Amino acid sequence: MLPEFIENLIDQVNEDKLWQLYLAVALLEDRPFSIWKADILQDPAPAGSAGMTGNRQELPPEEAVAQAEGILSRFHPF
Repeated sequence: MLPEFIENLIDQVNEDKLWQLYLAVALLEDRPFSIWKADILQDPAPAGSAGMTGNRQELPPEEAVAQAEGILSRFHPF
């Protein structure tokens, strides 16, 4: 029973880490957690893909700033 408990504990910790990562990118993702998680778990990052995140390329600084400002303009905490 101890090995099952440890495996269950590790699975829960991994699930929590995935959830925290999803929350960090949730504003950029237009998918529910279950679909995002399935995509992450099945598609390992190819070696040598610096500058690539998923199917997106790294944005030039000007475009990244414009995108960030667009995200922040839609943010209304209250």
